[in-house]
Amino acid sequence: MKSYIKFISSKNNLLAIIIFASLLGIVACDKDSNFIEGGARPVVEAYLVAGKPISLSVKKEIAYNEDTSNTEAPINGLNIKISDGTNTYSLTSNGAGVYKSDSTVKLKVGVTYNLSFTYNGNAVTASTIIPTKPVGFKTDITSIARTKLNLSSGGGFGGGFDENTDVNLSWSNPNSDYHFVVVDNIEANPVLIITLPTTSNFNDLTRRFRSQPVQGTTTQLRSQQFQYFGKHNLVLLKVNPDYAALYNSTGSTSQNISTPPTTITNGLGIFTGVNADTLAFTVKQK
Repeated sequence: MKSYIKFISSKNNLLAIIIFASLLGIVACDKDSNFIEGGARPVVEAYLVAGKPISLSVKKEIAYNEDTSNTEAPINGLNIKISDGTNTYSLTSNGAGVYKSDSTVKLKVGVTYNLSFTYNGNAVTASTIIPTKPVGFKTDITSIARTKLNLSSGGGFGGGFDENTDVNLSWSNPNSDYHFVVVDNIEANPVLIITLPTTSNFNDLTRRFRSQPVQGTTTQLRSQQFQYFGKHNLVLLKVNPDYAALYNSTGSTSQNISTPPTTITNGLGIFTGVNADTLAFTVKQK
């Protein structure tokens, strides 16, 4: 599945928001005996893929009263195990908070995988199932044409700016599972469609963009979302409800702090399965 699994963690840096979300230490007045003080929980990021070995990362939760200048504090040296009820896989700490299984491990669709390790004296656990592959993924068009514009010397778009063309994607979804689409330019040296002035404040140029998770059977892309010419992959990912809930929760602001949803006991983050299908798409130059 190439590197799309890494990409699905980004909605304004999804996991960074979780790491900082220990603002929930504010509720320390709760005398529940099961309460864990803010900053004491690990933040797990794991996306299990059928046919692939296991890879996950663990970082430190940042308490609300701590210095947040470095929110990427990895946790190394943990004894992490993942079990499928028959086999138990011990993960190796590779540094930078990354843990991996042996490369011979091949995960399977429909199998329940259980995560377990101990951190700060607490048992951290979670479980997930890898969903089946998306079915019936198709697009109504396989290419679009855009006008190349060079605005590096300043000036407006003028009359050369293209009108939007809709790209309609659809798939089968009888069980109302969550799906979303990642668009990835796969050219080795991609060419920008619109070259902006170096003084431009618009610095969000990206070879990838994505839709939000939906339980329907369609999503629509717009031609102006594509920022580079050339070959692209349209990747439809099927995800579990926990991913969709986490994605949708990241709109919390400092005026509306809420607990990030998680299925990890004594931890934060996500431990979930994903599956995908891919279509080819091309952006041509007029």
